[in-house]
Amino acid sequence: MKIIWLFLIVFFIGSCQNLTPDISRDKIASEKEVVKKVIEDNIGWAMTKDLELLYSTMKQDSTLLIINPDASMIDGFAQVEETARTFWMDPRFKATRFAVKDIRITISESGTVAWYYALLDDFGEWDGKPYKWENARWTGILEKTNGHWVIRQMHISFPR
Repeated sequence: MKIIWLFLIVFFIGSCQNLTPDISRDKIASEKEVVKKVIEDNIGWAMTKDLELLYSTMKQDSTLLIINPDASMIDGFAQVEETARTFWMDPRFKATRFAVKDIRITISESGTVAWYYALLDDFGEWDGKPYKWENARWTGILEKTNGHWVIRQMHISFPR
């Protein structure tokens, strides 16, 4: 009887381990490249004002959260659309250069969540006057939904 119970316990433990298998190292490397592209597209869209590209990088619902260096928040995708209409698509706004540096991406064991850290350079103009974010710290969380990585939350700040 003890042998049967031991067999059942070992079988059960072995079965549970296969319920959430870890993704392979090759798959993780591949997913990191896709996540990196989503992150870069999230800032790079502004060079051509490709709103469709920007929107494709974000979760398009009320749970999206963006914290800017000035502590202002974009709370929900509707505010992204509003900011795009009133600021980014305004002809006075012009992105001139960006760089995503020192990017570090981690993929969860389930392969459905990723988080990142990077340094961000974002240069542009507003009404002919230059602005720059240089070496801003940029962190965020992405989720893989319907086979597509989207940003759920991000935070940009400047070191003191």
